[in-house]
Amino acid sequence: MAKFTWLPLAAALTATALAPAMAATDAEITTAIDNGLAWLAGQQQADGSWAYGGYDQAATGAVVAAFISQQSHWGADATAYQTVVNNGISYLLDTASTSTVSTRNDGVNICPAGGSCTGVYWYGAGESTYTTGLVATAIDQYGETKGASAVATASGPLAGYTWGQIAQGITNEYSASQSSVLNGNRDGGWRYYIPGNGDSDMSTTQWAVLSLIYDQTLGATTPAAVKSDLASWLAFAQDPGTGAGCYQGPASGLCENSDTGGLLLSLKFLGASISDPAVQAALNFLNANWPTYANSTWYGNFGQPYAMWADYKALELWLGLDDTTTITNLLSTCSGAGLGSPTSGICNWWQDYNQWLVANQNADGSWNGYAYWYGPLATAFDVGILGATYIPIPVSTPEPASLALLGAGVAGLGLLRRRRA
Repeated sequence: MAKFTWLPLAAALTATALAPAMAATDAEITTAIDNGLAWLAGQQQADGSWAYGGYDQAATGAVVAAFISQQSHWGADATAYQTVVNNGISYLLDTASTSTVSTRNDGVNICPAGGSCTGVYWYGAGESTYTTGLVATAIDQYGETKGASAVATASGPLAGYTWGQIAQGITNEYSASQSSVLNGNRDGGWRYYIPGNGDSDMSTTQWAVLSLIYDQTLGATTPAAVKSDLASWLAFAQDPGTGAGCYQGPASGLCENSDTGGLLLSLKFLGASISDPAVQAALNFLNANWPTYANSTWYGNFGQPYAMWADYKALELWLGLDDTTTITNLLSTCSGAGLGSPTSGICNWWQDYNQWLVANQNADGSWNGYAYWYGPLATAFDVGILGATYIPIPVSTPEPASLALLGAGVAGLGLLRRRRA
C-alpha cells in the first residue's frame, strides 16, 4: 500500500556523510539559514508560488511558513522577503477552496453554532489533507501578524473573510472530514482527501492536527467529538511493543520516525502529560532509532526531511530545545567550541540536527532531501529546524477519558522549557 502518493518521486539520495565531532556554531547556523532563505526566494514563480510537480500549493505553504518563522534572519533583505511572503500568501488565498459542511459521516454536527458552516481547504492536486496542513501553518502565522478580526482579502474565494474566519473554516473542514466510528478501526484519523473518505493513516493525521493547533492561535475551536475520536485513532496507531507510531496500525508493518513524531504531536494536542505511558513509549522509540539515516523511502531520521520535520515539531513541543536527558542516543558528539545556548555545552537532539544540516547543505543554500521530499519542500523544513521554529502550544482542554492519562503533568520538572525563535 502506498503511503505518500502526493509528491513526484525525486532521485533517492541516501545520506552517508558522517557528522563531524565539532558542533555547528551559532554563526554557521545563521549562515545556513540565510543561504537557505536566499535560495528559496530565488525559486519563487511569477504567480507567487513554488513549483513542485503540480503540488505547488503544498510547497508554497511550507516555504512561506519558513520565511515567516525566520523573520529575525531577514536583515537587509527584509523588504524583498516581505514581498516574497506577501506574494506567496496572495497565491494561497486566491487558490483556496470552500464548501458548506455540517456533520461528519456519522451525523455528528461539527459547526461551532450548529447547523451548517463554511469549510476552507486547498485542493492540492487531490491530496487535500496534506496540502491544507502545510498551507494552514503559513496562513495562520501570517494572520496572527494582521489580527484575527482583520479582513484577509477583498477578492477571490475568500473575499471578505477575516483571518479568524479562515482559521475556523479550516478547522470546520477537517472536522467534517474526520473518519468516524462508522469506519471501524480507522475511527478518528484522516486520509488524503477532503471531504474525507472514511479511512485514516498516521502520516496524514498529523497534518490535520497541526492545522487544528495553528488554527487555535486565531481563535478557532475544535469540536469535542473530534478530539475524543482522535484519541481512539492514536491508541490504535501506536505499536504496543515498540511505542512507535504506525502508518495504519502495527499490522501495517510501517512503524517509523515520522509517524512517531506525528503521534507525539497529536498526543500533545489532546492534552496528554509527559508521564503518559503512550508519550514515554514514543519518546523511547525515537531515542532508540535516532541515529539512523534515510532509507527505504519511509524509514530513518537524518537526511529524511519529512521525518526530521515531524520529529522536530513533536520534540520542540514536548521537550523544548534545551532538554539533554530524553534523546541521548545521538548521531554525533557535536561538542566543542561554539556549543552554547540553550544547553550550556551539552549536546542534545536539536544541536544534533543542526550539526547534520550545516554539514550537508549544498553550496547554493538548498538541501537535497530524499525520495518524495526534495528541493523547496526539504529546504523549507530544514530551515525551520535550524531556525528553532516555535510550534504553538495547543490550547488546554480536558483530557479525553480514552487516553487513560497518568500523572498530573510536568510542572517543576524542567522538561517543557521553551526557546522562542
